[in-house]
Amino acid sequence: MKTFFRGIRRYLASAFLIIVLILVSNFVVLFYMMYSTTGGDGTSSITLRNTLESAGQDISLTENGYRMSKKGRNALKEYGFVWAMALNEEGKVIWEWKLPDDIPRQYSVFDVASFSRWYLNDYPVRVWNVNNMLLVCAQSPDEIAILNLPVSVQQIVNFPYCIQLFVIVNLAVILLFVVIFGWRFYVSVRPISEGIEGLSRKEPVHLREKGSARELAEKLNAASNILMDQEEKLSRRDQARADWIAGVSHDIRTPLTLIVGYSERLMDNPLLGEEEKEMVQTIQRQSGLIKQLIEDLNLTSKLSYDTFPLHLKTCAPAQTLRECIADIYNSGLQSQYSIEIAVTDEAEKFRLLADEPLMKRAIHNVLGNSIRHNPEGCQVNVRLSSDGQNLHYLFEDSGPGIPDEIVACLDAEEEDKNHRQKASERREAVSQPHIMGMRLTRQIVKLHGGSVYYYKRKNGNYDCGFVVPGDYFLRKM
Repeated sequence: MKTFFRGIRRYLASAFLIIVLILVSNFVVLFYMMYSTTGGDGTSSITLRNTLESAGQDISLTENGYRMSKKGRNALKEYGFVWAMALNEEGKVIWEWKLPDDIPRQYSVFDVASFSRWYLNDYPVRVWNVNNMLLVCAQSPDEIAILNLPVSVQQIVNFPYCIQLFVIVNLAVILLFVVIFGWRFYVSVRPISEGIEGLSRKEPVHLREKGSARELAEKLNAASNILMDQEEKLSRRDQARADWIAGVSHDIRTPLTLIVGYSERLMDNPLLGEEEKEMVQTIQRQSGLIKQLIEDLNLTSKLSYDTFPLHLKTCAPAQTLRECIADIYNSGLQSQYSIEIAVTDEAEKFRLLADEPLMKRAIHNVLGNSIRHNPEGCQVNVRLSSDGQNLHYLFEDSGPGIPDEIVACLDAEEEDKNHRQKASERREAVSQPHIMGMRLTRQIVKLHGGSVYYYKRKNGNYDCGFVVPGDYFLRKM
């Protein structure tokens, strides 16, 4: 919704900017019209007065009567006058230029008063007093019209207020339309925004398909139906997978229990030779491995589908780590293996809200991998440290380390299987037993808000570690 409201704000801001530009444009045009009243050819009134003044000054008395120079006549022509004449004080024409035949040559005071700033025989005329002469210049009636608009003093006084009222009314009307159209836009688009948010939360969306956003509503409804159908199919598939894993695990446990039981009875048989006892021990080890794989498979399935309940309590990670190592030694760790532990003072004091059995399982899986994949023996070094906010686990062994293809497979799964070029390597890696344990470790650590990482060795293989934040579940409460 924040993005939607941000769009509405931008729309209103743009509308307001348009209003300001319209008002500014109106004022510019208004002031231009007020202070630059133009003549017939586009020149200003100041130019008109200058032209009439200079033309009147250019009329001079000669032996052959009054004359105007060619420069004066060209000036009248350039301004757009079609004829001109000059009257003396008695109203007689003493000079003329292109004067039509139907124009009188003698005028009384009343005649001059009637055509001054008005019309003479349908010609719009301009009158100018210069050098005791009255200069009368006419323009074409097809190009110029003169309007006589008397204005009272009160109207002139009220003119600024009228301008203000004009601006206010225009502004109010524009704002009203902006608000109306903005509200209609908001009402039509708000369900679309809510529908998109609902889709992001995997909720079913059913919008009313009408109005200006009808096509968008139709497409969102169609997309919702497709997504809900896919979600239902995925849910059924996941449930079938979980049921299958649970059924297979249950079916395997029964014969596995018999195998373990019979192998223990065989170990107690004094008639067995050393070679036979070694075979029985191999059976027991492999049976234990199968049992752990089944448990890992069930647990990773539950963690993947969020069906495993967490039992949170405050624990001491250093003590938990020592208990894990003690359990491994007590289970009969062979002499060619050794586990060294180093805990910093900060980690010793650190307290973590976590599911302790799950954390032990994650640590057991990493240590168990180092032991299982180094049959000739190795030394495992475990370091636990803290920066005050996070716990840092680091596991190193003297064996060859975690192969690169295994790390590539785990990283590809973490990246939602984007590394398609390593698909064959992934299939080979998945078939190896220890990939399940590493996947489970990553799931447990991620469930506690942490992340698993890998340190690359000089031989190209890797060591493993993970970081767990101390306040992950506290922040979620």
